[in-house]
Amino acid sequence: MTTIMELRELMWGPSAVYESEEEVRWMKEDFRFCSQESSGPMWGLIQSHGGPCGVLAPVQARIVSRILPSLDSPLSTDASNRLLSSILAEMLLMTTESLDDKIWLIDAALVTATSASNPLQSTQVHRDELEATIVPFLSQSRHGVLSFVYSMILTRQPSRLKQDMDDNGGSLTMGEFGHGTQELLNLMLTGRATSNAFDGVVPMGDTGLVLRGVMDRPRIGYLTQLEALRYCAVGSYYKTPLAPVWVLGSSSHFTVLFSTDASLVQESTSDALLARVQRAFKHFDTMESGFILLDNLVECLRTLQVDEGILSNQYQMGRLFAKIEVPGAGIVLWEDFWRVVSILLDTKDLQQALTGKVEPSTRPRSDSDIARELQAQFDNEGTASSGPPPTPAPAKPLPMEEESFRKVVFHHYNGLVTTTNPVPRLVAFDAQIPSRNVVGYSVPLVDTSQSSGGLGCPIEDVLRTKWPGIEINWRGQTPPRLD
Repeated sequence: MTTIMELRELMWGPSAVYESEEEVRWMKEDFRFCSQESSGPMWGLIQSHGGPCGVLAPVQARIVSRILPSLDSPLSTDASNRLLSSILAEMLLMTTESLDDKIWLIDAALVTATSASNPLQSTQVHRDELEATIVPFLSQSRHGVLSFVYSMILTRQPSRLKQDMDDNGGSLTMGEFGHGTQELLNLMLTGRATSNAFDGVVPMGDTGLVLRGVMDRPRIGYLTQLEALRYCAVGSYYKTPLAPVWVLGSSSHFTVLFSTDASLVQESTSDALLARVQRAFKHFDTMESGFILLDNLVECLRTLQVDEGILSNQYQMGRLFAKIEVPGAGIVLWEDFWRVVSILLDTKDLQQALTGKVEPSTRPRSDSDIARELQAQFDNEGTASSGPPPTPAPAKPLPMEEESFRKVVFHHYNGLVTTTNPVPRLVAFDAQIPSRNVVGYSVPLVDTSQSSGGLGCPIEDVLRTKWPGIEINWRGQTPPRLD
């Protein structure tokens, strides 16, 4: 049975045994919309104290995603509360795994250090009644944000939540201001308190342990300054969510980026293939070294559903090995892997994959060309010690295809208010985003060419982790802060 102390430890870590300043700040935070008299957007949530942005930003992002087609429409108090009820209920249900899982609401005022020895007092709510119950319950508790987090933990079940984490002794907050951890953010965005932002799971060598990330495309995405600084990796699932809305992270705060342009989350065939191949490659590149062992190549290709007729053909696989293996090293570098395998997956033609992106030949193959190829195949199949099979002669590569550009309007919302900035800031800006077909061309596994190394505009650095080469026009405004 879950105890009060267990809830507190999951939330606060070592400081669970006493009431910290961070907890006091969290207890003061509720779900409040901008007033109709203020200049803030009527759909905008207000954050008054440091720390709870790891909850408020994901809730805000879901609100925005729900009303994207009508952002400028008036929103009454009743409509705002109904919208908030629907969003919070949706997020609670997202933590469950079956219809049999119970839904719990709990008042944070009952989960204090001084009440740790008391029985846990929570309220079970039927799924059909949750939407009508949750906002009145949180409003009555007057500690809405923290009560909601405790309700998420209890509904997810502490035992499951610990299994979500890489370190089952971890917590959902950290640091001086009770800043939310990646586990808290993932819980709010995906319903699972996993510890990473990359796609899927990554095995830790032969230990049997795995690091857990995001298992599929969520409704809301996530981009972070920490990736721009190369402290972490964000996968394609978070970068290409179902709605064109992203939570933006820095080392101390979360804000919201969005656009009404749905094409931003409609991956091109080329981009979708790149993301898929990267996921497969990274599964075997457990040390993030940029290469995989040649021994893992067949299994990696099988993961990508390469034709078994190719995988089981010794001659064809020999040609593929000879094409992409680093000579004598027994490894395959990412860029060599992508150039060849992307064409193979795109065309289903091994010969074209081995030849690469080349200018089409105008000279038909002669009988002697065909005879030499057949003799090479015969020699390879008949002589075990004949060495690596021949590879196609190098051909003149085509230059990278020209970029196309699209213009997009973005909006950035920061709900944190202070004495010097008493109104949440909503900034609209223009962007020009380049795109091109990258199948068959050299693409780095981690693109650092657009990073300023922390010396540029922070929000622009974050946007480049998703859209390398993006050009931004701030319309004469000061770029919004991320912290």
